[in-house]
Amino acid sequence: MSKNPAIFDPNLKGRPYSLEVGGLVEKPLKLGLEELKALPASHLWNTLVCISNPVGGDLIGCARWTGMPLKFLLDRAGMKPQARWLVFEAADGYRESLPLVELPAQALIAYAINDEELEPRHGYPTRLILPGRYGMKQPKWLTRILVLEREEVGYWAQRGWSRQAVIRTLSRIDVPRPGAQLKEGEEVLVAGVAYAGGRPLERVEISTDGGLTWQRAELKPPRGQFAWQLWALPWRPLQGNYTLKVRAVEVGGRVQDPVDREPLPEGASGYHTVRVRVR
Repeated sequence: MSKNPAIFDPNLKGRPYSLEVGGLVEKPLKLGLEELKALPASHLWNTLVCISNPVGGDLIGCARWTGMPLKFLLDRAGMKPQARWLVFEAADGYRESLPLVELPAQALIAYAINDEELEPRHGYPTRLILPGRYGMKQPKWLTRILVLEREEVGYWAQRGWSRQAVIRTLSRIDVPRPGAQLKEGEEVLVAGVAYAGGRPLERVEISTDGGLTWQRAELKPPRGQFAWQLWALPWRPLQGNYTLKVRAVEVGGRVQDPVDREPLPEGASGYHTVRVRVR
């Protein structure tokens, strides 16, 4: 995440770079990109979601990230007993924070995506990957990590967005597209993606009558805990107009929030709806 229009994003290609770890640590660190890459690496399938993504929106993607486990770096620096918060700072001055006790073990200082070096727009040379949180908690162009005793409210949180930015359970219909003209009696796939921020999904359900009744779709296993899941339902409709809806259900029976809410401040909620006509 950043605070700039894209044309003002920093481009650190070909420039000297180092990542600092400081604050309440026993041994402050300053590592160059090649030094980071020389340390033991981890891979993580992770779904990035922008907190401003609307219901059914495309500000979401899933990729395989490679980088240095953040916990390894913090252990190497040695945190002092009064350490409570982590503050992340980017080359453009963007800052975010996280309680130390909420740091997931899978958090990465990532330097590659899908086995390729990060592009500047993706945060070259490093960015934070913090699974389970919206993108606003994951600065690109990461230059400094501070271990502090108190919270430092992040850039977007100061402007009214969520402090916690925990991803809400979501699902999306990718096909058929809104307004599609389908043929009576011809089988089509209703299909899309679903994600619960790392909380396991039990099922995805589809309604073809605007939410009056629901059918269980086939749900593919995820590539990892924090990867989105693909789902599909074969459908052979009769002539008429249809309102398709989708919802995800977490393990334990917690159903995706049906209340329609705008993204500000905690992320959007509601069921993605697609209307089609069958001739």
